[in-house]
Amino acid sequence: MQRLSVSMDSIKPRSVLYVPGDSPRKLAKAAGVPADGFIIDWEDAVAEDRKVAARDETVRAMPTLLGLGRYVFVRRNPAPGVFADADAEALRECAPHGVVIPKCEDVEDLEQALDESAGSVLVFAMIESPKGLHNAYSIAGFSARVAGLMFGAEDYSARTGIIRSPGEPELAYARAQAVNAARAAGREVFDSPSMQYLDLGAVRVAAVRARRLGFTGQAAIHPSQVEVINESFLPSDREIGEARAVLCRYESHGGGVAGFEGALEDKPAVLDALGRINARRRYEE
Repeated sequence: MQRLSVSMDSIKPRSVLYVPGDSPRKLAKAAGVPADGFIIDWEDAVAEDRKVAARDETVRAMPTLLGLGRYVFVRRNPAPGVFADADAEALRECAPHGVVIPKCEDVEDLEQALDESAGSVLVFAMIESPKGLHNAYSIAGFSARVAGLMFGAEDYSARTGIIRSPGEPELAYARAQAVNAARAAGREVFDSPSMQYLDLGAVRVAAVRARRLGFTGQAAIHPSQVEVINESFLPSDREIGEARAVLCRYESHGGGVAGFEGALEDKPAVLDALGRINARRRYEE
């Protein structure tokens, strides 16, 4: 099977599953998980004495993963750092679709990662600190090779002293800022995974919240989360029916603004309807 052709416009997965790079069993199991994309993790999910194994196992598994017809990213270790040179060499060898840059705080962090990355490989910057969030727009718009941002709730909370409660309203500002920065730069943006992987109700709440906030998709840390995320980001039959009705009404009154059941419908309502229909079509093709 041929390697998936990836461009900025095609990076729109709903779900991206983190897979520890040092686990041959989990790398092999990933093929059977219906995630739209995978993030092979060399950073937080891998102990320091397993970093070499993570790189080696990823290089071995990459041809199979690339043949699945889905997006494959690698989350490397921070650069500069003791693992940076070895990571850069292994990335050139395995050539994933994209590289995830953890703890990205400014364009200098991104510039080094771009210089070390092979060819035209795309880059996703993880926003995991107050400084990174402050610079998120500059990071997102720094290069055409920056495909998007990924919000990291765990590190962000730890660095700010935020104590989360159910629903995580304490992170609403940070999430909204990450989405706004990415969209202002014309980039995609992915939410942090729900850490409650055994509570699929909580996973659904988090995924629905992410979609409503404008995220492109959400990361997953366990295969059981993937189908819930995919369903939550797919416009429902009811949403599609309502969207088509909006388009029909807009056409029938010749454009402009018209009232329907006590609410006004205008061109932004049409754009929203088209977005939902196109999203459904994209994931069903």
